[in-house]
Amino acid sequence: MNNTVSSLLSSNNEAITAFVNRDLLGKKVSTKFVEELPAVKRIINKQESDGRWVYPSKKPIQRGYDLYYTMKMVGELVQKYGLNKYCKSVKNAANYLFSNQTDEGDFRGIYGNQYSPNYSATIMEFLIMAGFNVDKGLNWLLSVRQSDGGWAIPMRTRGVTNWVKAMSLKESLGTDKSKRFSHFCTGVVLRPFSLVKKYHKEVDAAASLLVNSFFERDYYPDRNGVEYWTRFSFPYQWSDILTGLDALSRMNIIKHPKITRALKWFKSHQLSNGLWKVKRIMGANDKDSDFWINLQIARVLKRF
Repeated sequence: MNNTVSSLLSSNNEAITAFVNRDLLGKKVSTKFVEELPAVKRIINKQESDGRWVYPSKKPIQRGYDLYYTMKMVGELVQKYGLNKYCKSVKNAANYLFSNQTDEGDFRGIYGNQYSPNYSATIMEFLIMAGFNVDKGLNWLLSVRQSDGGWAIPMRTRGVTNWVKAMSLKESLGTDKSKRFSHFCTGVVLRPFSLVKKYHKEVDAAASLLVNSFFERDYYPDRNGVEYWTRFSFPYQWSDILTGLDALSRMNIIKHPKITRALKWFKSHQLSNGLWKVKRIMGANDKDSDFWINLQIARVLKRF
């Protein structure tokens, strides 16, 4: 761990340095300065008055893309930089996100009129981390589980292949609960539940399905290759062994043959400087993206 800490500190990124001292070394560190960092200010300064961020290019379903992009920016502020509901920008963004929550409880728009348990769950994950209550949304997620206890994208369980056409439908296609789960979707949905202890028993079955799926192909075509288990992003968006270990460890699930295999993978890909050789799938615009992912790996592995 000493080499890992030294290498992370060499990034000369003030936020990373503070989080290393706090989360890896256990020091008492004030992180109030983070909101004033230039990188954070650049994000906040692009926020609209209604709390959203506008997707960088015009799209046919602009509302859905703005909702998606707002989710991503909230992830940057909350999961990456550690800001919360006491930050005005985060509070305004939360108001915008909640304005897109339906009476049923999901956050609708990224897939047009269709349900998106995965994106709804990611929005809930970031809102929980910011300090907001999303019980309504979590209970909706519980209501749309597959019969096996996991989750899948409803359109996929209905055999939809033409997403553009499906997203333009006025009717929302409910899930076929008889179809099997998707580990990609289940891994994403499990994350907000892992952050709220009172739901842990409710999602035991999903946790078992996820960990048993480590390094396996997904049943559905979305990100179904085994290579996606070891392609990372931070803030989180999809499912991989890092996000899986994070959620499972929060639920105190730390012993399983597939967990052992995942831990061995990280050990075999650790470099002599203590960092990990990773393939990232997002974050190309952040020169410190690999450092952020490595910081998160160190945080998660510290629990095992």
